[in-house]
Amino acid sequence: MRRSRTAPTRAGRSGATGTKTRKPPQSIPQRPIANWASAQIRTARYRTVTALRMAVFAVIGLAGLSLIGLALTGGLGPAGEAVRTAFADQLTRSGYVVRAVDVAGAIEIEPSEIARVIGAEPGRGLIEIDPAEARAAIEAMSRVDTARVMRLWPDRISVIIVERAPYALWQNDGVHYVIDRRGIVLTGENPADHTGLPRLVGAGANDAAEEIVSVLARQPELASLVTHAVRVGERRWNLRLASGSDILLPETGVASAVAMIAALHADQRVLDLDAQAFDLRAEGEMAVRAWPERVSGASARERGA
Repeated sequence: MRRSRTAPTRAGRSGATGTKTRKPPQSIPQRPIANWASAQIRTARYRTVTALRMAVFAVIGLAGLSLIGLALTGGLGPAGEAVRTAFADQLTRSGYVVRAVDVAGAIEIEPSEIARVIGAEPGRGLIEIDPAEARAAIEAMSRVDTARVMRLWPDRISVIIVERAPYALWQNDGVHYVIDRRGIVLTGENPADHTGLPRLVGAGANDAAEEIVSVLARQPELASLVTHAVRVGERRWNLRLASGSDILLPETGVASAVAMIAALHADQRVLDLDAQAFDLRAEGEMAVRAWPERVSGASARERGA
């Protein structure tokens, strides 16, 4: 007798046509406040760690720059000098060398002369040109008033200068010099090339040049009668006129005294008088001094008459 076989059934099925039974979805509990707080904590921790890392890198960088600065300026002694030399050599080998010197403000001075004075020959390491030392060397030139020097990496030197301009001729002990506004002698200048400049005579006249030259520049008619200004005792001025007469100026109030005699001459032509001197040393007054020999000659003629 045969037994009937039935197909095996899987768990969850009933009979040959068993159906799946699905469990209802379980809801995940929501914790928004706890999740937000956890995210904020993680963000704060990340920012703190990043800030600490950046601070450490900054301290290390500043320390490195400080050491390099001390080494380059000689603050570390022999060890620093070795570091500076090695650093300079490395820059030079890397191509940071002088290829051009740009000079602005030069009128009478050749840019090549500036380059020679600061030692900026082509191919020299740019770092070897110290701006402070270069400026001092340029300002030591008689024709230079002020200078600025900058290194323009990777291969240029920039120089800006203000030249001293010829201002007056100064005669002292029989020798003529060309001076600038401050009275500094411009070496290399030929006085014969500047005969149109105001002429000053005597010790110390160069140091007080600007005072008398500027005062006379405000009185052009009077200035046209003056051949030169003589410094007396390094304290005051006498103005020598083309007629041979002298204007004796006071120690102080020079501008007022010159303005007064200029006004008197414009109104009454006083400087046309045949006088030895016009004495303005007393404030607000002028004394006319006659030539002694002419006074004596006139007196003799009067006695003979």
